[in-house]
Amino acid sequence: MRLLFLTDNYLPHLGGSRVYYHNLFSHLRDVDICVLTRRQEGDLAFDRKQSYHILRCPLEESARLERLHLQALPLYKNLLRYALKVARRFHPDVIAAGELVPTGPVAATLAKLSRRPFLVFTHAEGPATIGRTRWQSKLASWVCGQARRVIAASGNARDGLLQYQRVPWGKIEVMLPGVGEEHFEEQYAATPCAAEGRQLLSVGRLVPRKGHLVLLQALAEIVSQVPSLSLTIVGTGPLEGELRDTCRRLGLGERVRFAGRLEEKDLLRAYAESDCFALPNSDDPETGDTEGFGIVFGEAAAHGLPAIGGAAGGTEHSIRDGVTGLRVDGRSPQAVAAAVREVLTDPARAQAYGKAGRAMALEGFRWPSRASRFCEILAAISEAK
Repeated sequence: MRLLFLTDNYLPHLGGSRVYYHNLFSHLRDVDICVLTRRQEGDLAFDRKQSYHILRCPLEESARLERLHLQALPLYKNLLRYALKVARRFHPDVIAAGELVPTGPVAATLAKLSRRPFLVFTHAEGPATIGRTRWQSKLASWVCGQARRVIAASGNARDGLLQYQRVPWGKIEVMLPGVGEEHFEEQYAATPCAAEGRQLLSVGRLVPRKGHLVLLQALAEIVSQVPSLSLTIVGTGPLEGELRDTCRRLGLGERVRFAGRLEEKDLLRAYAESDCFALPNSDDPETGDTEGFGIVFGEAAAHGLPAIGGAAGGTEHSIRDGVTGLRVDGRSPQAVAAAVREVLTDPARAQAYGKAGRAMALEGFRWPSRASRFCEILAAISEAK
């Protein structure tokens, strides 16, 4: 079985969907995979380490066409040109896209030209995202119509497909993300609130919808009640400067550490050494972008950490409210502060959440079972006439 996979961005560019695809492909057996994606800083070193093929090409939009809302045209054209060349050499059995747009239309066109079956993934495209613009919605509908199977990474994404694209229920496969096996290693199991200090951990891109600003405001509200509280923020992004300024303004400088991007072992240790995980996500009011699942919440659960997240998007799959952690209004510093205080001042509750989270992750967040199901899907659509 040969799979040609087109995606707008890929690791080492950070993002939950990139981690999703990498883990899925790393666990596939008897499938020859070729990923075609855009060039990234540091991509050569990453690509050399993988067990599957990764090809890169320049994918840029045109600022000159932005006023006509056609800025993505050069991206489509260039991706299709490279994809045709790769398909002629690789001879895929199945063609897949990592997004409804922009890669979906290119992959669907390539599949028609090469007479190969096509499937598409969708992640955070809930109703607020898919229905954001008319042309994107029409393109997404066409892509879904061409696909033999549409794989939704969350119930939120599935709901968007049903509501906006009118995709038949039987064509949709919900395949939730898994968690890397390294997060289940006993040596990295957390022991929440077992020591005197209280360590809060947040992992994610530093962009507004991840809620880091709200988390800092919440931290300022509760430091008097949890005097030993400190926060480690793992990740990089355009909001870092504003976050650092906010720390200084709120007098949190010594309590907050910006760790940047951590190597795997350092990240595992960060989870293991923490008492609670927090990422108060919310929907982006401008783009409708949201948290499709929240892989970092799944990682925290695998380590046995209680998790606090926003009630937006698909986080109900990765946090069982009141069982493995708490889902709150990610736009409210008061709600986030109350949740953090509730967990970190009650060791028994924190440990119960952590234990339940690890059990949930062990039962439902393993990649080998996801990979096995994906192989069944590939076989089914490639054999169908």
